[in-house]
Amino acid sequence: MENKFKISVIIPVFNFEDLADRAIQSVLDQDFPKEDMEIIVVNDGSTDKTLDVLNKYSKEIRIINQSNQGAVKAANTGFKSALGEYVIKLDGDDSFAPGILKELVSVLDKDSNIDFVYSDYYEESNGQRKIVSPKNVFETIAGGVMFRREKLIKSGCYNEQLFFPEYALFLKNPNWQGFHIKTPFYIYYRRSASLTGDYKRVEQGIQQLKDFFPECIDKINKIRSY
Repeated sequence: MENKFKISVIIPVFNFEDLADRAIQSVLDQDFPKEDMEIIVVNDGSTDKTLDVLNKYSKEIRIINQSNQGAVKAANTGFKSALGEYVIKLDGDDSFAPGILKELVSVLDKDSNIDFVYSDYYEESNGQRKIVSPKNVFETIAGGVMFRREKLIKSGCYNEQLFFPEYALFLKNPNWQGFHIKTPFYIYYRRSASLTGDYKRVEQGIQQLKDFFPECIDKINKIRSY
């Protein structure tokens, strides 16, 4: 598929009428040429006024509406619809910090051997913000990782059977070369209502990975605590 943009930003949303504005605006505020990026917002069957919020940006974003299929399938819908050379996911309840697109794109542009790039990130909870600097890719989060779209598509995107498909992607492709930028460019808002706020589901998700990749237990044990 021909690349029509340098970067595609994928934003899955579900009942985020109070949060979608923040996420979308954080992309529009980036110091990056608008003609070189596309913003794809996948509305995963929202039942609140999320679609009304999205429609306010109809000239600046591409909206894909689908029945509720879950966050993983919503992300894949965006990945497979992307027309950018690179893709990056922004969860609809998080936001980009200034500079993320410019800095991460620069890394991939400069070195064709790099398959994905990620950065430090801010974690905000109850009004308190801290910087998290991952020691390896298994200590990062799904949002804010930029991939070469062609590589991601060839790998099949996210495994829709898994709770943590982002880590499965790295376990499945151990030869992929990553690059870590030690500057926080993503803002992760920890919310009890988020999927990873359910600790039982998190435990089950980790066990899923161990069952799926029994030869990678050491790597799976490096996954960040939730």
